Amino acid sequence: METVMAQLDTNMRGKKNGHARAALKARANDVLDDFVELRKDVSRLADAANKAARDEVKHAGKRVGSFGKDLRTRASDSAEYAVEQVRTHPAAAIGISLGTGLIAGMLLARR
Repeated sequence: METVMAQLDTNMRGKKNGHARAALKARANDVLDDFVELRKDVSRLADAANKAARDEVKHAGKRVGSFGKDLRTRASDSAEYAVEQVRTHPAAAIGISLGTGLIAGMLLARR
């Protein structure tokens, strides 16, 4: 009788272990599926971040190009103004050049 009871007890444990194993396997599969979904989500997020970064770099390039164009225009306008002033007042331009050269020479001679 004890042997029969022991076998019954072993059978019951085996069934419980079988259910526990099946539950554990199902849970492990769920976790693996979650990891697959997480990997897909991270991939989509990386793609979106990459696209946003490319768009921002493109926009920054356009701003830098616009800034450079504006700077060239201002420099050209300033150069034209300076040439116009030298042609209008040549004596003043020579005096300013002479004075600037004298001061620069004196400063460099001090060293």
